[in-house]
Amino acid sequence: MAETETRPKRPDLPPARPSLKVFGAFSAGMDMRLVEWELGRAVMEMDVVPALLNGVGTLHGGCMSTLLDTALAHCAMYCTVPDNIRSGTTVTLTVNFNRPVFEGSRVKVEARQTGGGTTVFMSVAEARDESGKVVATGQAVGRFRDGCHLPEGIPRPKDLPPGHSLPRPRE
Repeated sequence: MAETETRPKRPDLPPARPSLKVFGAFSAGMDMRLVEWELGRAVMEMDVVPALLNGVGTLHGGCMSTLLDTALAHCAMYCTVPDNIRSGTTVTLTVNFNRPVFEGSRVKVEARQTGGGTTVFMSVAEARDESGKVVATGQAVGRFRDGCHLPEGIPRPKDLPPGHSLPRPRE
C-alpha cells in the first residue's frame, strides 16, 4: 500500500504489526504482513481496504485465497540459517469461504505445516477476523525447490532481491 493512501480508521483495532519479510509488488500491494514466523508455522495479517473489495462490498475471494496461499507456503519455508533461503511452489490449493469479510476488518491467517518430505509439504490454515470468527480455511500441497526441503535451506544468491524467490529456469 502506498504511503499516501489512508487506511480505514477502526478504533477497536490495534496498530498493524510490521512485516518480518519484504514481499514482491503483488503481495505488497495487498499490504500482506508476515507477523510471526517459525519452523512449521506462519501468521499473516492484512487490513481490508476498499481496493480489496469485490462488487458486493466484501473482501474479494482472490485476495483471501492469495493471503491463505502465501501463509500456507511460508509455514514450510522458514529457514533456520540467517541469509540462507528456502523456496517452493504451491501444487494444490483448497480454500473454503465461511463468512464475508468487510472493509475495515483485519484478517489474521495462522498456517501450520502438517507433513511432507524431501519433495512436497502439506499445510493447513485458518483465517479469522478481528473478532476471532473463522472466515475462511485453506489446505495446500506444495513442492520444495531443489535443496530447500532442509530447515537450513540453501545460500541466497547474491543477485536475488529481497522478496523474491529463486527464478524458475525457462524450458
